[in-house]
Amino acid sequence: MHARQLNRESVLLKKLQKACSILELSAPPVVHFENESFQNHLNFLQNLHDDQYFVHDEIDLEQELVTVCENVLDIYLNCAGSVSTFHKSDTQPVQRRKLPLSSAKKEEIAARTSLVISALQGLAGLEKDSFRRYIPRFFQLLVDLVRSEHTSGEVQLALSNMFRSSVGPIIME
Repeated sequence: MHARQLNRESVLLKKLQKACSILELSAPPVVHFENESFQNHLNFLQNLHDDQYFVHDEIDLEQELVTVCENVLDIYLNCAGSVSTFHKSDTQPVQRRKLPLSSAKKEEIAARTSLVISALQGLAGLEKDSFRRYIPRFFQLLVDLVRSEHTSGEVQLALSNMFRSSVGPIIME
């Protein structure tokens, strides 16, 4: 998660880019480091979750898995510029104005695509009762993801599969 913190430090990133240009080095792939750390964390949690023999009183594995997936979706949506923010006291979302994406943002979205797909698959892989319990936490993120700009149809396919296999059965009951 240190890569995520580094990626938020815009002043430090500008200095790093300047140093790389002076030294004639390519820019460091900070987004890729961040994605890799999230992917490893997500894979670890999914493997532990799938291996139902792991039980530990101090760790709520499902909650941690859902939290990481929420973070991944939130990062992707912030990058796409299409996330709505709910204030805890409000019931209506506050819409951010959607601007056309720069080529750098499109590249970042493309770099984050496989991670978002893994997060959607992780959420869809929850058991029915668990999915029902946690969906209020991430449903707005799914709605925002439907509305966001994607560079790949893979995200839409994974989202469609989730709605079909996990959300649909809850609604149809």
